[in-house]
Amino acid sequence: MAKYRRKNYLVNKPLQLAFTGLAIWILLLGVMLAGTVTYFITINTIVDRMTAVDPKFGIAAYELVRQVNSVLGKRIIIMMASLVVLAGILEVLYMHRIAGPIYRIEKTLHLLSEGKPFQPIRLRNKDFFKGLAEAINNVMVYQQKKDEKVKELLQLASRYPELKDKSQELQQLLQ
Repeated sequence: MAKYRRKNYLVNKPLQLAFTGLAIWILLLGVMLAGTVTYFITINTIVDRMTAVDPKFGIAAYELVRQVNSVLGKRIIIMMASLVVLAGILEVLYMHRIAGPIYRIEKTLHLLSEGKPFQPIRLRNKDFFKGLAEAINNVMVYQQKKDEKVKELLQLASRYPELKDKSQELQQLLQ
């Protein structure tokens, strides 16, 4: 089997972008929720312990936390933006394994429905839906064999004058 190199990573933009967006939102929500909960539990525990030791330490701790939050907030925004970009790139690359086969299958089925010549569906090694592509290829081979048999029978039927008109109509349907 020949190796196929991808030329276009966005073959089905609505599908790929929808799944990429969904993956990024799930990733961001998980990271933000886990980070926020961990941060506030840790900071509150530290400040509470310092306040229990000496109330003056508690006031100083709250001021320190305010300053840390200011610096940390900027860094978190930069990290989240980097994470979104990286997740988006990785998701598009991964989704290509799904969108590419769907695109090829859809394209082949359109050609088949229009009666145009088509090639069997071939997918790359890491692509999804190989079983579906194989099943569609089997149906197409079966349909081609069936069409050839029907054409043979129509040619035989066209030899009889009473069936000639009907066989011509059927041949036009098969083309």
